[in-house]
Amino acid sequence: MTKHKSPDERADQILAAARSCFLERGYFATKMDDIARAASLSKGGVYFHFPSKREIFRALVQAEFDRSTGFMDDVMTQESDLLAQLARLGDHFIEAFAADASMPRFMLIAAEMALRDDAIRQMLLELQESYIDRLSAILEDAVERGHLRPIDTRATAIALKSLVDGVQAAYAVGYEPDRDRLLEATYALVAEGLAAQ
Repeated sequence: MTKHKSPDERADQILAAARSCFLERGYFATKMDDIARAASLSKGGVYFHFPSKREIFRALVQAEFDRSTGFMDDVMTQESDLLAQLARLGDHFIEAFAADASMPRFMLIAAEMALRDDAIRQMLLELQESYIDRLSAILEDAVERGHLRPIDTRATAIALKSLVDGVQAAYAVGYEPDRDRLLEATYALVAEGLAAQ
């Protein structure tokens, strides 16, 4: 007997299938029929949960963002020292990029979509701003507590996010830097450049 899935479980099933299709074929070559077949559902079953391919893609982008910021929030509550926080975040992201090549590759597809779809571009801009705002607030708190020297926290947050994005792009195209050396160099850069003297 087939187990009846809840609407959330069914939506997750569709999202997993769609993500696989997008990674294999790209967004534009993927049809709703492909997603339905990969999810072992009828096309109507897919449309019942998502009105369009774009909405499926938006849900996947949001899920990636939520996963990333969820980990960041966990680290910030578990570690009190900013440099320890940044070290754990860096370690997590590099480990994630190395362990699951689909994560950075999916973000390349999202970047391509942003060039062609104004709604996706706007969504990515808003998520990027939200991420930078969170990181900037963390840096501001560290400055106020005397852990960092006075800095332009927003510009620094953008620089740190760009560093993560650059490493993610490297992994997306198959370039895998030495993880330990990269973490050590990044930690030294941040510690020497930001730490209070």
